[in-house]
Amino acid sequence: MDNYIFQNFNNIETIPVHMGNDNCFNAKPIIPWGDVKSCSAAFIEIPAGKSSYPHHYHAIAEEIFYIISGVGKLKYYDGEKEIQAGDVLCFPAGEKGVHSITNTSKTESLVYIDFAANPKNDITVEPKAEKVKIFGENIKDMTFDTQDTLND
Repeated sequence: MDNYIFQNFNNIETIPVHMGNDNCFNAKPIIPWGDVKSCSAAFIEIPAGKSSYPHHYHAIAEEIFYIISGVGKLKYYDGEKEIQAGDVLCFPAGEKGVHSITNTSKTESLVYIDFAANPKNDITVEPKAEKVKIFGENIKDMTFDTQDTLND
């Protein structure tokens, strides 16, 4: 980001994100994703009964979520936890920062702000799916099946 950004929530473009299965959500990035240099913030809306990202962690980036409205279930390193409006969730980089959120409501959306440190390069790991994604400023996005990689 090279300039100040002043946004009104109602004027931020909504970007639908579909990551397969029940992983779908709407994002409203406060800083356009292409302009992010070291940190990002986005409003995330998860429809009733859906999840945001697959269960994952970042090798380098840290994340903080502030739950604005709704209820859900957080799956994390030490187990599962019910979440609700007002909760603040902090995830360190590395395996102990593994997380995923599911909206447990049958009727209402779960809305939160996702604040993230965005290093120029990062790696995400999806342990259950056995996938690793490498991405960054000068890296073409690459996804690997960890089982195939580990057996080579």
